[in-house]
Amino acid sequence: MDRLMLGYDYKFYSDVGVKIPIYAPIGHLIVVGGSGSGKSTSILYWIYKLKSQYCKLYIVDFKASHEFEGITDKERFGEFEDAYDVILRFYDEFMNTPEGGEECYKILLIDEIAGLLTHYSMSKDGKAKADKIRNIMFSILMLGRSRKCFLWLSMQRYTASIFPASSGSADNFHIYVGLGRLTVDGRKGLFAGEHMEGEENLQFGMGKGIVLIDGQNLRALVLPKISKKKILGLLQN
Repeated sequence: MDRLMLGYDYKFYSDVGVKIPIYAPIGHLIVVGGSGSGKSTSILYWIYKLKSQYCKLYIVDFKASHEFEGITDKERFGEFEDAYDVILRFYDEFMNTPEGGEECYKILLIDEIAGLLTHYSMSKDGKAKADKIRNIMFSILMLGRSRKCFLWLSMQRYTASIFPASSGSADNFHIYVGLGRLTVDGRKGLFAGEHMEGEENLQFGMGKGIVLIDGQNLRALVLPKISKKKILGLLQN
């Protein structure tokens, strides 16, 4: 499986200025980061690194942040109520992708998934949509790897309400990233009982955090210093 460069090992970068890349197999990814953590810039950077390989990218930007416009085809990009239709389009393509996958990777990025589900859950009709989205995400997490179809979720705070606790869905991500200073509950929900030696001495901030890659130990992560505007320009060309 091809690899995705997430950034650099923060401990080496901060201690001796050595840039040691952190790679992960392309897979299901979840990223948590509050305002000012550099979450959106990080996602754009990962998309930029991902696009060096053949992929089809579906983007759901429910809150219409306009941070992801112009980097994928219009029919694979949705804001506000169009978000639901884009998720359905990805699911249809996912269901029609054979075992073993095709030439390209297929990624569904849902930005601020917690807000999207909360919005739909506020009405009776919307609740059915929220349940449908959860079922779709569950299917992708369970079966996506063999089809090279992956789910990327982004949120400000990790909440167990996204998936039923009994489903085990949250355990099927391959990459967990926490940016900035996480709350105690947020860190526990994202990384469970995992501990990183010396973590209490690190100064987490914008573009800095913790990453857990399936089968590896926790590591401190720092993103390259690159502006959001520059990455967008590279992706839109």
